[in-house]
Amino acid sequence: MKVNELIEQLQGMDPEAEVILQKDAEGNGYAPLRGADPEAVYVPENSWSGEVYDTNLDADDHCLEEEEWQELLKKPRCVVLYPV
Repeated sequence: MKVNELIEQLQGMDPEAEVILQKDAEGNGYAPLRGADPEAVYVPENSWSGEVYDTNLDADDHCLEEEEWQELLKKPRCVVLYPV
């Protein structure tokens, strides 16, 4: 992805949303950027990593109780940048 394509994707997204980088499976290496997803909630586990929940899915998809899922959906959205 080119910088101008990233800028275009980010247009209209919440400028105060936290940006989360998706790691590769082994947590190393480099890959071109494929896109940006503004429909996620980030729950930090510590100061350097956490879990992301796709708000387009449901409680069952994330193995959560419905009440727990509804509470997560109240949290601010983040923008996830993901590789090819």
